[in-house]
Amino acid sequence: MKNRRLTFTCLALGGVFISASTARAGGFEIPDNGVRAVGRGGANAVGVDDLTAVQYNPALLARQHGKLSLMWDHNLVFHNESFKRATLSDGWGKDAGTSFDKVSDKDTFFPLGAFVSGGSDFGLSDETDQFMFAASIFGPSAYGKQDWPGYGPQSWMLTETNLLMLYYSVSAAWQHNDTFGVGITAQWVDMPKMEYELAIDSDPTTPDPSKVGSLQPIPEKATGTTAPTHLLGKLDLKDRFAPTAILGAFWRPAPHVDIAASGRVIPVKLVGRGGVKLDHPELSPEGVKVSLPLTLPMTARGGVRYFEDTWDVELDAFWENWSAIERYDVAMRGQINGVDVKDMRIEKQWQDTVSIRLGGQYKVLPGVLDLRAGSFVENGAAPKNYSHIDFPSFNRLGLGTGLTWHIQDTGLDLSAGYMHIFQEDRSVSEAGGKQFQQRPLHPCPAECGGLSGVVANAGDFQTKFDILSFGLDYRL
Repeated sequence: MKNRRLTFTCLALGGVFISASTARAGGFEIPDNGVRAVGRGGANAVGVDDLTAVQYNPALLARQHGKLSLMWDHNLVFHNESFKRATLSDGWGKDAGTSFDKVSDKDTFFPLGAFVSGGSDFGLSDETDQFMFAASIFGPSAYGKQDWPGYGPQSWMLTETNLLMLYYSVSAAWQHNDTFGVGITAQWVDMPKMEYELAIDSDPTTPDPSKVGSLQPIPEKATGTTAPTHLLGKLDLKDRFAPTAILGAFWRPAPHVDIAASGRVIPVKLVGRGGVKLDHPELSPEGVKVSLPLTLPMTARGGVRYFEDTWDVELDAFWENWSAIERYDVAMRGQINGVDVKDMRIEKQWQDTVSIRLGGQYKVLPGVLDLRAGSFVENGAAPKNYSHIDFPSFNRLGLGTGLTWHIQDTGLDLSAGYMHIFQEDRSVSEAGGKQFQQRPLHPCPAECGGLSGVVANAGDFQTKFDILSFGLDYRL
């Protein structure tokens, strides 16, 4: 029985991880990268005036032509996320009426939001045609770590994550007479670390649907010599290379109007590979290989900007094609005590996200001090009944502000920005929840008498985010 429990534990862990971690690959992103974009409320698709153009619209790099441009921006992300599991309903027999304390993610600060870039026109620009080339390293605007109670009321969904992703980028841009231009950014996406842990129920007994107590809705850690029924399982995966590209273009149809559009035209096809660990060493599966495909979908952004000598205002829209992802497949290879590990498939119900962004800048002291402000609204990717603490992409409202101080006669700019992101509270009922406790030995409903199982995401979700951003630019 111990061997069967171990085998099915590995299968369940793979299936759960792909449904959750893939969502985080996109859903953990928060608007937006770069100190100027933060200050403009994310409205940076047309008015971008620094090297973050490699992400927002590579065509706009050409407007920054010169001998040398260097940039370092850094986002500090503060996230506050909590979950209060719903009181167990009357159908749970002896456990009915059990209430739970609110729990929170203890890892609320993520400091690794760097964006480093350098560029030059290599002397190719003239009065008619301008060029710009750049190389950059940055990651998504995100929080990459979570730390929840090990056997807490949320642990059927998640206990711990640790994700690191980097974009190595090279870009080229050309424009003609400040009237129109095109650009491209080619990217190598590197995921050197992806860890994900959650609690599972590996009870070896077959549930009896006629007995309420057959399913165990409360996670419990084994003590003493008690054989563990509930386990914490962690996957440790990585993928060091996946290619993608961003294309961009702009047009100036009138002296004070710019229109621009760009997008990620190649989905990022990562495949995380690694193994599984359990919190009970005697059950840890050795030699099992896990392969999880992770996709970041195509995107499109565009907008229109009106500008004068001392100010500008911009209206943008940003679309991400999450509805293209209908399911995720997990492949597991190897044997445990002579038993082959099987493949699994997880269905998802995601929807496209669209954000509308409005922002601008005012030169309070031209050549010395610029102020900026902006706001955005964005719909959530996760439908309400599929809400999850690892993928809190709910309806959002963001407010940003910032400034830049130009240090005269040095070519140096110092910038700072701040954004607060409000996110809707959600309440999911037991009847509506679609995230379930994982039972690797006897999965529901096939082996639970038709019962769906223990709902893992029934409860109240609360989230909010703050981004504090700093930047340094040098232009020669």
